[in-house]
Amino acid sequence: MHDKVALINLVWMMMMTAMVATSATFYVNDSKDAKYYGPPMTARYHSFGH
Repeated sequence: MHDKVALINLVWMMMMTAMVATSATFYVNDSKDAKYYGPPMTARYHSFGH
């Protein structure tokens, strides 16, 4: 019985580690590309077609 619990805990920890690593990778990639999303926050840097 203890071997089953240990195996389940090991699989659970591996899945959680993989999910955290994937989330961190997506966050790093998105934060690098964030400057390309949409117009600037303030109007003085963008003419808005004028």
